[in-house]
Amino acid sequence: MERGRPEGTPGEPARLEAERGHLRDALGSVRNLAQILHSVRVGPRSIESVLPDVRDSCAAIDSHAKTLLDSVAARLPDDAAPDELLAWMLPRTRELECELGAALGKPVNAKARLRLEQVVTRVSRELEAGRALVDLLDEAVRGARVQLDLAELLRHAHVSRDDGDRIEVRVAPDLVGEVSLNARVCSLVLGVGASLLRERGTSAPLVRLGTGRSLTLAADDAAGEVVSLPTLPLVAPTLTCAETAARACGARLDWDSSVPRFTLHLPA
Repeated sequence: MERGRPEGTPGEPARLEAERGHLRDALGSVRNLAQILHSVRVGPRSIESVLPDVRDSCAAIDSHAKTLLDSVAARLPDDAAPDELLAWMLPRTRELECELGAALGKPVNAKARLRLEQVVTRVSRELEAGRALVDLLDEAVRGARVQLDLAELLRHAHVSRDDGDRIEVRVAPDLVGEVSLNARVCSLVLGVGASLLRERGTSAPLVRLGTGRSLTLAADDAAGEVVSLPTLPLVAPTLTCAETAARACGARLDWDSSVPRFTLHLPA
């Protein structure tokens, strides 16, 4: 990753917003291909006609993701999370590019179409997960911290209209106190914790105050208000990116898979 860029470069916010838009557009072309491959109303010739453009979008995905992650890395103490995320995304665009390149100039018969559908659908989901993690890291290094009541933070996340996956948690009635943090990053990191717990059989974990200004999520029979949090797909770089995003906001997370218990240590 490139490092040492000056913060606040004139025009940088607009440039990066354009990069985010270009990345979304390039991923949208892959997602649209997955949809038409699945549709029985779309014939082989229509599919064949869009393959070259979608293949070309693979290079655009790589370029825009790298630009955004370079910018993130320049504002972090180390490059581990951006490097891991980019290293995870690049083989998927390469796989997609090779698969589409091999299909060019050939009839998309039933067998070829099924194979394309399987590969494109899987890779599209994976790359969208990668984009969501890019956005998380970007928000962590650029977003503002505000003073918030902890319970209101979770209730606000519950009623927000953010796109993406959501997961239910329960909020302990004694969750009180204020903290200065990035609300969106905090909500997403807690959502990741809830998703990790769900993978291990705990649905709707309880969010409560832990020791030393922390929030814990774990299985608990105690009563609590049910709210839904935004979350992110659990792919290989998700936990590393969540840890890095938390640190960038002055917080720290601990994931103990043996209990299981997820703890977010809040900034002082």
